[in-house]
Amino acid sequence: MVGISISALQKWYPYAGIVKPRKRGGYFDAATVEIADVFYVATKIRRLTYKEYLQQVIPAGGLDAYLQKVNGLTLYNFLTKHISDEEKNNPIVQSVIRRIERNEAYQQSGRDFAGVA
Repeated sequence: MVGISISALQKWYPYAGIVKPRKRGGYFDAATVEIADVFYVATKIRRLTYKEYLQQVIPAGGLDAYLQKVNGLTLYNFLTKHISDEEKNNPIVQSVIRRIERNEAYQQSGRDFAGVA
């Protein structure tokens, strides 16, 4: 993870719902990395506090649902149209954008397949 120190990540565990690897020096699974990426976007790009994340984002169903409820826009639109170019070029932000695009493409292909069947 670029721009996140180990000590910062350790402070995030309880707030972001991250489960620490069992073995010392172990790796995080893909789902945990996704959680950390979204938590980073929420706290560093959207500038929510840990408390706001716990009390508002998680109960809303995640950052995308929270942004739709509070700001009337999707996480994808927020990241691609409403942040600075410097923030858009952040590797973690780019990772979240690509993940959303892949998920949308996957869902679209599923709808296309269902329409053919």
